[in-house]
Amino acid sequence: MSSLLSFSRLYLIPVLGAFAGGYLFTWGFASITIASLYATGIEFHAAEQTAFLLAIPVFLLMFFWLFISRRTLLSYMVAYGGAAVLTGLALWIQSALTTAGA
Repeated sequence: MSSLLSFSRLYLIPVLGAFAGGYLFTWGFASITIASLYATGIEFHAAEQTAFLLAIPVFLLMFFWLFISRRTLLSYMVAYGGAAVLTGLALWIQSALTTAGA
């Protein structure tokens, strides 16, 4: 039983935490990139493709940074907090665009 707990504590929890943090940060990054590019006048599908092409290296960088970081609490706070801030800003830009009738 203790070997299962040590396995999950040493290997499984950091992988799942890095995956979730990288995914959520990438979601926020893609959301704000699409909203910002569309607000500047680029058509939606071009903005979407650009964001998704940039999302791949962003996810990889976040995942590996979260996985190898020695200061796990700080790095998780940056990833999850950054995801919340980026998603909130994207929602604000999107609501401003729909209110303005763009």
